[in-house]
Amino acid sequence: MEVLREALRRARTSGPQALATVVKTSGSVPRHAGAKMVVGADGNSFGTIGGGRVEMEAVRAAAEVAGGAPARMVRHHLVRDLAMCCGGSMDVLVQPVAASQRAIEGAIELAARRRPGLLVSRLDGAAMSFEERPAHAGRAPALDGERFAEPILPADRVVLFGIGHVARALGPVLAGLGFDMVVCDDNETGALDAAAPSWAQHTVDSFDLPDVERAIGPLGFADYLIITTRDHAIDQRILEQALLHPALEELAYLGLIGSQGKIGRFRKRLAAKGVATEERWRRLRAPIGLDIAAETPAEIAISVAAELIRLRNAAPAGR
Repeated sequence: MEVLREALRRARTSGPQALATVVKTSGSVPRHAGAKMVVGADGNSFGTIGGGRVEMEAVRAAAEVAGGAPARMVRHHLVRDLAMCCGGSMDVLVQPVAASQRAIEGAIELAARRRPGLLVSRLDGAAMSFEERPAHAGRAPALDGERFAEPILPADRVVLFGIGHVARALGPVLAGLGFDMVVCDDNETGALDAAAPSWAQHTVDSFDLPDVERAIGPLGFADYLIITTRDHAIDQRILEQALLHPALEELAYLGLIGSQGKIGRFRKRLAAKGVATEERWRRLRAPIGLDIAAETPAEIAISVAAELIRLRNAAPAGR
């Protein structure tokens, strides 16, 4: 999405541009289908399809297309054609941005409204189109004959409850990975007043999910909820609201920080209230993070960030 936004910006301010998109790969390659870059007629580029000679060839072709040449497919075997050691092959579609500007604008606008869509490229070089799609149709781009369809999804959004030591270590890491960050805290300790985090797009001075949704809109399939407050009673209340939320099955992630003992007690209490059913409890990740024996806030931040990267890159949307 970042490359698409930059393509529009450059097309409006810096003259004609071309978009180079990896549409097919085989074997060992530096980037896979969907990787893209935008290139001007002067060869100035933004984004990467993997570097090395394959990128040099794509930049050369894209500069020509930006300069008025027709759209084309750049195909290379990385060993035989380019003497790269990766061993695979890549097909890169190069097309002018101007012809597809309306489709790119429509796809970006759709994502801004947190609705999923598809951006469709034609291998024959025809202009792109976009369309809406089911929320859980998956994240992977697909090549079907002459049609390359890329999911355009709302930005992955982390809703972080609590602004203690772990949250302050975790927030900037996730922001740097491209997650939109929302920080929720009741501010009873003055945590938000003392140092509102610069890496957060939104701050909400409440721990209640209805207040959060009034502030940022409905929760859904691109939302990652992480509970890390200062108080176990508050953690339990937020978890109860999340488990009862109508969008629970759609959430990308629901995580709770804490020991196995804390989590076990929460489950017993919420089960007694009829909240922690087997089906609902399966949606919870607790303790959060990959098991790397993390202990300090900085280590826990790396552990949780790694778990979210794995989920975002490998799992179908909403899981």
